[in-house]
Amino acid sequence: MLQLKSVLALFFSFMITGLGEGEKVALEEILPSSTYQRYQESDYPDQLKILRNAIQNTNTRLKVQVSRGEQEEFLRRLVEIKILGDEALARSEEVTSEKMLRHKEVKTMEIFLRKEIDFLEDLKLEVPYDIRDYFYPPKDSLDMLRNKLFLQLFEGARTFETELGSGAFSFVEGNPAATGAARPAPTQGLHTIDRFTEEEFSSIQVARTLKNRIKAVLKIAEDRLDEIERRKKGEEWSEDEPNPLEFYTYENLMHAYNRALESAMHNIDEHAERGLSRVYEIEDALKDLNESCGEFQLRLSELEPLIREVGSLDLAMKLSQALEYTSTALEGTETGLETIKKRKN
Repeated sequence: MLQLKSVLALFFSFMITGLGEGEKVALEEILPSSTYQRYQESDYPDQLKILRNAIQNTNTRLKVQVSRGEQEEFLRRLVEIKILGDEALARSEEVTSEKMLRHKEVKTMEIFLRKEIDFLEDLKLEVPYDIRDYFYPPKDSLDMLRNKLFLQLFEGARTFETELGSGAFSFVEGNPAATGAARPAPTQGLHTIDRFTEEEFSSIQVARTLKNRIKAVLKIAEDRLDEIERRKKGEEWSEDEPNPLEFYTYENLMHAYNRALESAMHNIDEHAERGLSRVYEIEDALKDLNESCGEFQLRLSELEPLIREVGSLDLAMKLSQALEYTSTALEGTETGLETIKKRKN
């Protein structure tokens, strides 16, 4: 009996073959003839732009077809997304010019892919359980592309650029900031998903007020930075109690930091949107988050040498996300505090 991954591979191979002989023909079937001609004549940044627009348009059609239950059509869209992702990855592997590696279109595509990967992960939940696995090949293709682009940006520019996407924290509109959050298996405990210790998870559960909950998650974030810095300096654990984070990897520690920041932003948004706390309580929580993130941002910016030392792309991506979340939280809290100030006046 074939394993699921083998079945998926055969399915996608069949679908791609059905589009034409080879990848070039398949791509020509996806792009309009005039666009395909322009694509062949374009340089790397313009090719990325064309492929980005094609992925976006295909995903728009995919969403409509999923909502209508048009299974044959949306499975074809998934194949097309994989082909587009594979094509972009192939082109990115050919680039050697540092100018091209740092081109703004590369960063635009990398940011775009974050949202599209989340989009596929969310949309997967809207289809019958037995066909959800067909979302993995296109999602994995976009994941690989995003990882490649991120590594290009990291190596080329030698810096982390933080840009806010459409899912940014917004106190005024009450939008949750938990974009990019992993969708874990339902059998996992939440503390395992977040890489929190059981004691930390309990501290969040017992926190009844918004201020106390924000305090609890900010301590988790701060403890992760403390542990990373302790290891960087080669310092021994000096407390009497065993180190609760001893067996957590750098990636685990940064993952937990990101989940803690997400939780803080989401909780404030929810309390503001649903009126779960008084205005002065929300203001206090915003101040606490703003003050902590100002400190966190400086500490995160000093971790780039660790990325080069460890050589982990996963850690580099998590640090990039941490910088983005921290920047988002700073801007969001400042906007929220300014809004409250205007209302008072």
